Amino acid sequence: MTAGRRIFLNIRALGLARVATLLSGLITTAWTARALGPDGFGVLGFGTSMLAYAALFVNLGLSTYAVREIARDREKATDLADHVLTLRMLLAVLVGGLYVLFVLQLDKSALVKAVLLVQAVQLLGNALLLDFVYQATERMSVIAVREIGTSLGNMVAVLALVRGPDDLAVAAGITAVSFVINAALMLARFSRDFRMPRPRVDLATWRAILKTSAPMAVSVFAWALFSHLDLVMLGFMAPQTEVGWYAAVTKLLVLSLTAGNIILSAFMPQLAAAYGDREAMRARMRDYAATILSIGALIAAGGFTLAPAILGTVFGPAYAPAADTLRLLMIAVAIVHINLTMGNPLLVWHRQTGYMTAILVGGLTNAALNLILIPRYGIEGSAAATIVAELTAMTGLAWLHRRAVGQLYLGIAARAALCAVLAMAATLGLTHALPDLMAPAHPLPALLIGGSVLVTVYALAALLTGLVRPSRLRRLIVAAA
Repeated sequence: MTAGRRIFLNIRALGLARVATLLSGLITTAWTARALGPDGFGVLGFGTSMLAYAALFVNLGLSTYAVREIARDREKATDLADHVLTLRMLLAVLVGGLYVLFVLQLDKSALVKAVLLVQAVQLLGNALLLDFVYQATERMSVIAVREIGTSLGNMVAVLALVRGPDDLAVAAGITAVSFVINAALMLARFSRDFRMPRPRVDLATWRAILKTSAPMAVSVFAWALFSHLDLVMLGFMAPQTEVGWYAAVTKLLVLSLTAGNIILSAFMPQLAAAYGDREAMRARMRDYAATILSIGALIAAGGFTLAPAILGTVFGPAYAPAADTLRLLMIAVAIVHINLTMGNPLLVWHRQTGYMTAILVGGLTNAALNLILIPRYGIEGSAAATIVAELTAMTGLAWLHRRAVGQLYLGIAARAALCAVLAMAATLGLTHALPDLMAPAHPLPALLIGGSVLVTVYALAALLTGLVRPSRLRRLIVAAA
């Protein structure tokens, strides 16, 4: 099977799963946000961001390490799974205990503490998850089936059980239980495909694994300074309603990165396998950069231009004040796709220390700016801090990437930016031409019509500028047929 065929099949499998999870996730998020209101939704967002840091200490970069090693030698899959699960379970017990003690000491209401403790059950699911095996062996359909089933089950439970602000703890419990069920299903599948994982204690092996995975863990922790620190700091420094607004826009930010993460996951095994052959690395990277930057520019342009319509359609009028914040975060989304292009491949090319440094500097920048900007500008200040932090990280990642493969992708990025500007201009022109139809009072028609125009203009511009090459797409599709 050719590399192009593998990549296309991986994207197709993950794409189908993510479309299903995206749709069900949108329904789940919209229902939860509307039922709980900004205050309750803010508590959930605050707790999720708090728990994300605990989950990082449970994983410690072990999944990324395992993907890299198994992609190069699939015979290691079962042994590495044993070691990774054993290590993560021990870490889950330790980190979970410390997290409970921390939550009990917080100056928060009993309800908020209860929600945070219920959410902590997710640490068990994180510890037992075996996605890394199927990602490394390029069996993305297994991950796809699991994601679809879990997301649909979560949606059904939320629709049935979450009815109003009093169901805050129930909403937290549904998500926590779904994590555990998710992991259990993957364990059952792994046992069928390989064998039942078993605990393994080998201190020498653990030292060797952690020596390599630790820099990856630090870089992931630094990345969390981008993705979760905002909500944590807002939870302590801003009114709960504003936290709810920001939780809503960060949900949209995460959804906007779904396509990029699909592409990253699909290309990562091939990028890892190309290590050591510079020409192969360069060729894979050109395909990867063209794919992810073209998608990222389209998503960022749509989110920026249609921010009020998106918020009104998904979350309702109670979240309308967050429109400017969403626009700022869409600028950050564009930069994140550039960082995904130049940064994440470094992790499978034995340049995790440099990656860690660049991301850590960006993360610390984000933390410092949040301290300065949140008290004065609230959620808009936090979003602005994210933009500056992403740009800071991008500078370091670009330097590291050029050293690794001797190329950047300025031409691709410029064409993507041009296509985005043309699409935004056409959509804004339509808004001025039809102000009544595109008004915030009618968010769904504005989103559907504006989105259709934006996508159409972007697609035409992408073809005319050569950003998207039909010949390449045809080769991938024919190879996968």
